Amino acid sequence: MKTWLILLCLAITWIPSSSQGQENDQTTVAGTLLPSQGAARMGELEEDTGTGPLEFVWSIFNNKLIFFTEKKDVQHTSSETVTSDKKNDINDHASTISIKEDEESHQETICVYQQTNLSQVSECLNVTETPATAPTTAEAATTPTTTVPTTLLPQTSPTPRSNPWAACINSTPEDDAKLAEALTDFAMKFYKTATRHKSRDSNFVFSPISISIMLSNLLLGVCDETKDRLEKLLSYPEEFTCVHKALKAFSKSKALISANAIFYQPALQLESDFRNLSKEYYQTELLPLTNNTNQALLDINAWVSRHTGEKIKKLLDDLDPDEQMVLLNAVYFHSKWKTTFELKNTKKEYFFRPNLPSIKVPMLMSKKYPVASYIDHYLEAKVGRFQMSHDISLVIIVPRSLSQNLSEVEDQLTGPVFKSMMTKLETLPFKPTIVSLPKFKVDSSQDLMNIIGEMDYGFFFDANLCGISQEEEVAVSGAKHRAMVQINEEGVEAAAATQVSLARSANFFEVQQPFLFVLWKDKTAPLFLGRINDPQAQ
Repeated sequence: MKTWLILLCLAITWIPSSSQGQENDQTTVAGTLLPSQGAARMGELEEDTGTGPLEFVWSIFNNKLIFFTEKKDVQHTSSETVTSDKKNDINDHASTISIKEDEESHQETICVYQQTNLSQVSECLNVTETPATAPTTAEAATTPTTTVPTTLLPQTSPTPRSNPWAACINSTPEDDAKLAEALTDFAMKFYKTATRHKSRDSNFVFSPISISIMLSNLLLGVCDETKDRLEKLLSYPEEFTCVHKALKAFSKSKALISANAIFYQPALQLESDFRNLSKEYYQTELLPLTNNTNQALLDINAWVSRHTGEKIKKLLDDLDPDEQMVLLNAVYFHSKWKTTFELKNTKKEYFFRPNLPSIKVPMLMSKKYPVASYIDHYLEAKVGRFQMSHDISLVIIVPRSLSQNLSEVEDQLTGPVFKSMMTKLETLPFKPTIVSLPKFKVDSSQDLMNIIGEMDYGFFFDANLCGISQEEEVAVSGAKHRAMVQINEEGVEAAAATQVSLARSANFFEVQQPFLFVLWKDKTAPLFLGRINDPQAQ
């Protein structure tokens, strides 16, 4: 029997208007919080960032892991002993559970109520906690058999295998530094590989943190050589047993709210260690994947909509009846300019493209904008850092002259060069600068099977996923990633609050040609990385 996994990753940036911002005040975007808690958490965000429109929202990652298997209905009968672990599984997945024990026979009756009608018992299961004597043939013939709905009773492995992931014993502050370096290295390797097969004139963006979260969750269930290869792919150092704990801490930010879920059919036996570790490190919700394909599709899209503040109302258009498991990750990322670009100053200016006609595009303009910048002589590029809220920065890398191609900068930009550039930027002061920066929106889709396959040849085709399921054969059949970023004028502080007098030797940072951009979590790692060749292209 063959079980297939499909990995899908979606990262979207959404920027509302003023009216939209007010309309969504009570939107729940928190991870596994209850609706009321989610609304309260959203309120905390609004208090932190102020009201009004958002100018930067990088967010909504949706990573999905989908299993395919030929296994169909599995029945539970009255002869099954229901352990305490099984009861916990039932409680995880049913709206209401009623457990009654007969004082004389010590027999328990577990009643599962329908999720849509709590007054109606859908099924009851009689079980005995103490070992029962084998029934006679006559008794067996008269013993009633009750089928429990498979959508309400997910299975775990009856004989769990050893946990392929070593426990995090002593986490240290150095773990955060290890993770930051790994994320940066992975980002540069992925960018180099992904852009190698794309047109030099195309726009491109991806989210290294989104892909890393998805693959790190998968890392919890891989074994043997596959574990070593995946750690190397993600640039994790050897014996970095606290990587999941560090990644969990990295995701805890006022600008970042993360939610995870696993929808799976009970016919699929998941390893209990994988389930438990996924819940521990990623607060994963365990939810039933109904046998009704249409209902399963509605359930998954409803979860996505709820945990992305209804920014994505429909993620999946269809669902194969044989799909057994869907792993979802949604991240709502929200950050604003530290200093607002005034809307009245936005003007259309020329954007020059080598070997292509120049175009006029809307430019964010300011005569006194605080920017930390310098000329990188190795890259032959201007590098500028713009402050965002919650310790986030937007970094722009643009060729030094109009005669240069962006590809020349890309070719020179390696992991060590990138880290050296960011280290220097974080030591430079912000100075009043004459700025022109294009408004843009970029939306990209990547086939991770091809890109990661090139980074580690054949990884997905012979991956050992023994820690996820006891199915004899488990393989990855597809992996997709999508990211979108959009930028406009609004910010946290009024421009007047940062006005200073211009010196005679004013600084200039004008972006009038193709450029690279990085959404950077200060002193740590990149969240988004991309390039813009045409600000008007969608």
